[in-house]
Amino acid sequence: MTRACQPLREALPALSFERPVTRRYVHRQAVAEVFLTDCVELAEPNGFAVAAQWPRLHGFYRARDGLYDPMLLGETLRQAAIYLAHSRYRVPLNRRFIMQDLHVRAHLDALEVGAAAADVTATATLSDLVYRGEVLSSFRVELRFWLAGREIGSASGVAAALPPSAYTRARWGTAGPRTPGPARCGTATPPAMVGHVDDQHVVLGRQCAPGEWELRVDVTHPVLFDHPLDHLPGMLLLEALRQGAVAALQVPDAHLESFDAVFHRFAELDQRATVRVRALDGDPLSVRAVIRQAGVDVTTGCVRLARR
Repeated sequence: MTRACQPLREALPALSFERPVTRRYVHRQAVAEVFLTDCVELAEPNGFAVAAQWPRLHGFYRARDGLYDPMLLGETLRQAAIYLAHSRYRVPLNRRFIMQDLHVRAHLDALEVGAAAADVTATATLSDLVYRGEVLSSFRVELRFWLAGREIGSASGVAAALPPSAYTRARWGTAGPRTPGPARCGTATPPAMVGHVDDQHVVLGRQCAPGEWELRVDVTHPVLFDHPLDHLPGMLLLEALRQGAVAALQVPDAHLESFDAVFHRFAELDQRATVRVRALDGDPLSVRAVIRQAGVDVTTGCVRLARR
C-alpha cells in the first residue's frame, strides 16, 4: 500500500479551473482530452504552479474502486511539459516533442473520486535546460500533485523539443521518411485479464509465450491516437507495460502504483512489437518489462502494482 500522503505545505497562487488551456499548447486535437487549465510562475527559478481538472468518468483512464487512474499523473505531466515549453519558454509550435523517460509515483489512498471533477494542483520545476541557439531543446520536468490539500503523487521526465529537420533525422535517420503501412491490430486479449471492460482499450494481442504478448495497435483509438501519428505514442507504450504487468501477475483488480520507463527509440506503427514481462524476485506485485521490435528494445521499464 502507498505511504501516507503529505499535506500541501505552502499555499499556491490562485489558479483557475474555468476552462482548458489552448489545445495546441499540449498537442491535443480533442478539447475534451486537455486536462490543464492554468499556470502561474512561482518565485523560484523555473518553478510554476499548474492546475488541471480530471473528469470523474474518463473513457479510457477510467476510475476503478472509487480511485482515479494513476496514469492520469503521467498524461498530466506530458501535457505540462509541452505547455510550459511553448507558453513560458517560447518554444515554437512547430517543434516535435519526444519524452525520453517518464516516472510516476501515486499515493492511492489520496486518489479517491469525490462528488465533483478533481481540481488538481501541482508544482512544476524545470531543470537541466539545454538550448540550441536561443531556443530550448531539452529539459527535465518534475511535478508534485495535490488534490483537496493532500499530496496524490509525483511524476518526472526528460523531454526533447526538435525542429522539423532535426525530428526527421532523429525519426528516420539516413533512410529518409517513409509512409507507414497498416498498423497491426489483431484480436485483443480478453479485457478482464488486463483490468478493462472493453476490447477497444486493450493494447495486448495474442500471447506468444509465457509472460509475452504482441502489441495491439488501434489507430482509431480516440485517446491514444487523439491525432494522427507516424509512430507508436508513448502513452500506448506505457499502457502496454501496465497491462502486461496485470496480465503476467494475474491481478486484474490491482491498481498501478508506480512505473519507471525509458524510451530508447521510436516504435513503428506497422511492425510487430511484443511486450515481455517478468516478476521481480521478492516483490509479488512488481515486474520488469521490455517492449521489443525488430529484435531491439524500444522501451524498458519497471511497474509496481498495489491492491487497495
